[in-house]
Amino acid sequence: MNAIELLESQHKDVRDLFEKIEESENDAEKSELFEEMAANLVAHDAIEREIFYPACEAKMGINDQLGEALVEHGVVEFALYNADQAHGKPDFSHKVTVLREVLEHHIEEEEKEFFPAVEKALGKARLEELGEKMEKRFEAALQEDFRKPLASNLEQVLAGTLKPNPRGVPKKVQSKDQRKAS
Repeated sequence: MNAIELLESQHKDVRDLFEKIEESENDAEKSELFEEMAANLVAHDAIEREIFYPACEAKMGINDQLGEALVEHGVVEFALYNADQAHGKPDFSHKVTVLREVLEHHIEEEEKEFFPAVEKALGKARLEELGEKMEKRFEAALQEDFRKPLASNLEQVLAGTLKPNPRGVPKKVQSKDQRKAS
Protein backbone atom coordinates (compact mmCIF):
# COMPACT_ATOMS: atom_id res chain seq x y z
CA MET A 1 0.00 0.00 0.00
CA ASN A 2 1.41 3.38 -0.86
CA ALA A 3 1.79 6.11 1.76
CA ILE A 4 -1.28 8.10 0.76
CA GLU A 5 -3.50 5.01 0.54
CA LEU A 6 -2.31 4.00 4.00
CA LEU A 7 -3.04 7.41 5.49
CA GLU A 8 -6.48 7.59 3.88
CA SER A 9 -7.28 4.09 5.15
CA GLN A 10 -6.28 5.16 8.65
CA HIS A 11 -8.42 8.29 8.35
CA LYS A 12 -11.40 6.04 7.55
CA ASP A 13 -10.61 3.77 10.51
CA VAL A 14 -10.53 6.73 12.91
CA ARG A 15 -13.79 8.12 11.48
CA ASP A 16 -15.40 4.71 12.04
CA LEU A 17 -14.17 4.66 15.64
CA PHE A 18 -15.64 8.12 16.25
CA GLU A 19 -18.98 6.85 14.93
CA LYS A 20 -18.87 3.86 17.25
CA ILE A 21 -18.00 6.07 20.24
CA GLU A 22 -20.91 8.39 19.49
CA GLU A 23 -23.34 5.50 18.97
CA SER A 24 -22.35 3.59 22.09
CA GLU A 25 -24.45 4.02 25.21
CA ASN A 26 -22.15 1.86 27.33
CA ASP A 27 -19.47 3.84 29.21
CA ALA A 28 -17.05 0.91 29.36
CA GLU A 29 -17.37 0.34 25.62
CA LYS A 30 -16.96 4.08 24.91
CA SER A 31 -13.82 4.08 27.02
CA GLU A 32 -12.38 1.07 25.20
CA LEU A 33 -13.20 2.58 21.79
CA PHE A 34 -11.64 5.90 22.81
CA GLU A 35 -8.43 4.16 23.90
CA GLU A 36 -8.25 2.38 20.54
CA MET A 37 -8.95 5.59 18.63
CA ALA A 38 -6.39 7.58 20.65
CA ALA A 39 -3.70 4.93 20.12
CA ASN A 40 -4.44 4.95 16.38
CA LEU A 41 -4.28 8.75 16.21
CA VAL A 42 -0.95 8.92 18.02
CA ALA A 43 0.52 6.13 15.86
CA HIS A 44 -0.81 7.89 12.75
CA ASP A 45 0.75 11.14 13.95
CA ALA A 46 4.08 9.35 14.42
CA ILE A 47 4.25 8.05 10.86
CA GLU A 48 3.28 11.40 9.39
CA ARG A 49 5.72 13.43 11.50
CA GLU A 50 8.61 10.95 11.38
CA ILE A 51 8.39 9.62 7.82
CA PHE A 52 5.76 11.17 5.54
CA TYR A 53 6.06 14.89 6.28
CA PRO A 54 9.89 14.89 6.23
CA ALA A 55 9.79 13.18 2.81
CA CYS A 56 7.32 15.80 1.61
CA GLU A 57 9.47 18.61 3.01
CA ALA A 58 12.59 17.22 1.31
CA LYS A 59 10.85 17.27 -2.06
CA MET A 60 8.47 20.24 -1.73
CA GLY A 61 9.87 22.40 1.06
CA ILE A 62 7.74 23.78 3.87
CA ASN A 63 4.94 25.13 1.71
CA ASP A 64 1.67 26.53 3.09
CA GLN A 65 -0.06 23.14 2.99
CA LEU A 66 2.68 21.31 4.90
CA GLY A 67 3.13 24.14 7.39
CA GLU A 68 -0.60 24.21 8.10
CA ALA A 69 -0.73 20.42 8.41
CA LEU A 70 2.03 20.53 11.03
CA VAL A 71 0.26 23.25 13.00
CA GLU A 72 -3.03 21.35 12.76
CA HIS A 73 -1.32 18.28 14.21
CA GLY A 74 -0.54 20.34 17.29
CA VAL A 75 -4.18 21.41 17.57
CA VAL A 76 -5.32 17.79 17.21
CA GLU A 77 -2.83 16.70 19.88
CA PHE A 78 -4.14 19.38 22.23
CA ALA A 79 -7.76 18.30 21.63
CA LEU A 80 -6.83 14.61 22.06
CA TYR A 81 -4.98 15.34 25.30
CA ASN A 82 -7.98 17.29 26.63
CA ALA A 83 -10.38 14.47 25.73
CA ASP A 84 -8.11 11.91 27.38
CA GLN A 85 -7.89 14.02 30.55
CA ALA A 86 -11.71 14.27 30.61
CA HIS A 87 -12.07 10.50 30.32
CA GLY A 88 -14.84 9.42 32.70
CA LYS A 89 -15.91 13.01 33.44
CA PRO A 90 -19.10 14.80 32.39
CA ASP A 91 -17.40 16.89 29.68
CA PHE A 92 -15.75 13.90 27.97
CA SER A 93 -18.27 13.69 25.12
CA HIS A 94 -17.97 17.44 24.45
CA LYS A 95 -14.21 17.19 24.18
CA VAL A 96 -14.43 14.13 21.93
CA THR A 97 -16.81 16.08 19.66
CA VAL A 98 -14.36 18.98 19.42
CA LEU A 99 -11.52 16.54 18.72
CA ARG A 100 -13.54 15.04 15.90
CA GLU A 101 -14.35 18.45 14.40
CA VAL A 102 -10.71 19.55 14.49
CA LEU A 103 -9.60 16.24 13.02
CA GLU A 104 -12.24 16.32 10.26
CA HIS A 105 -10.98 19.75 9.17
CA HIS A 106 -7.39 18.47 9.06
CA ILE A 107 -8.31 15.30 7.16
CA GLU A 108 -10.40 17.16 4.60
CA GLU A 109 -7.62 19.62 3.77
CA GLU A 110 -5.00 16.90 3.74
CA GLU A 111 -6.95 14.59 1.42
CA LYS A 112 -8.35 17.23 -0.97
CA GLU A 113 -5.44 19.65 -1.19
CA PHE A 114 -2.19 18.26 0.18
CA PHE A 115 -2.24 14.63 -0.99
CA PRO A 116 -2.76 15.45 -4.70
CA ALA A 117 0.26 17.78 -4.58
CA VAL A 118 2.30 15.12 -2.79
CA GLU A 119 1.38 12.44 -5.35
CA LYS A 120 2.57 14.71 -8.13
CA ALA A 121 5.81 15.67 -6.36
CA LEU A 122 6.86 12.30 -4.94
CA GLY A 123 5.61 9.85 -7.56
CA LYS A 124 4.33 6.30 -7.27
CA ALA A 125 7.62 4.53 -6.53
CA ARG A 126 8.55 6.85 -3.66
CA LEU A 127 5.03 6.63 -2.20
CA GLU A 128 5.24 2.82 -2.24
CA GLU A 129 8.61 2.91 -0.49
CA LEU A 130 7.28 5.32 2.16
CA GLY A 131 4.15 3.23 2.61
CA GLU A 132 6.20 0.16 3.58
CA LYS A 133 8.20 2.12 6.17
CA MET A 134 5.08 3.79 7.51
CA GLU A 135 3.20 0.50 7.96
CA LYS A 136 6.05 -0.94 10.03
CA ARG A 137 6.39 2.19 12.17
CA PHE A 138 2.61 2.37 12.69
CA GLU A 139 2.51 -1.19 14.04
CA ALA A 140 5.41 -0.45 16.39
CA ALA A 141 3.79 2.77 17.61
CA LEU A 142 0.53 0.94 18.35
CA GLN A 143 2.42 -1.25 20.83
CA GLU A 144 3.39 1.79 22.93
CA ASP A 145 1.20 3.59 25.46
CA PHE A 146 -0.06 6.56 23.43
CA ARG A 147 0.08 8.97 26.39
CA LYS A 148 3.87 9.34 26.57
CA PRO A 149 4.45 10.41 22.94
CA LEU A 150 1.27 12.51 23.05
CA ALA A 151 2.48 14.40 26.12
CA SER A 152 5.96 14.84 24.63
CA ASN A 153 4.62 16.19 21.33
CA LEU A 154 2.15 18.47 23.09
CA GLU A 155 4.87 19.84 25.35
CA GLN A 156 6.96 20.66 22.28
CA VAL A 157 3.99 22.24 20.49
CA LEU A 158 3.27 24.42 23.53
CA ALA A 159 6.95 25.45 23.51
CA GLY A 160 6.45 26.72 19.95
CA THR A 161 8.05 23.88 18.01
CA LEU A 162 6.51 23.41 14.56
CA LYS A 163 7.91 19.93 14.07
CA PRO A 164 8.12 18.03 17.38
CA ASN A 165 10.73 15.32 17.40
CA PRO A 166 10.45 11.93 19.08
CA ARG A 167 13.37 12.69 21.40
CA GLY A 168 11.42 15.31 23.31
CA VAL A 169 11.71 18.91 24.25
CA PRO A 170 15.07 20.64 24.17
CA LYS A 171 16.42 21.08 27.69
CA LYS A 172 16.02 24.84 27.56
CA VAL A 173 13.36 26.54 25.50
CA GLN A 174 14.01 30.26 25.24
CA SER A 175 11.23 32.77 25.69
CA LYS A 176 10.57 35.43 23.02
CA ASP A 177 12.38 38.02 25.14
CA GLN A 178 15.42 35.76 25.56
CA ARG A 179 15.60 35.21 21.77
CA LYS A 180 15.44 38.97 21.11
CA ALA A 181 18.27 39.59 23.60
CA SER A 182 20.60 37.07 21.96
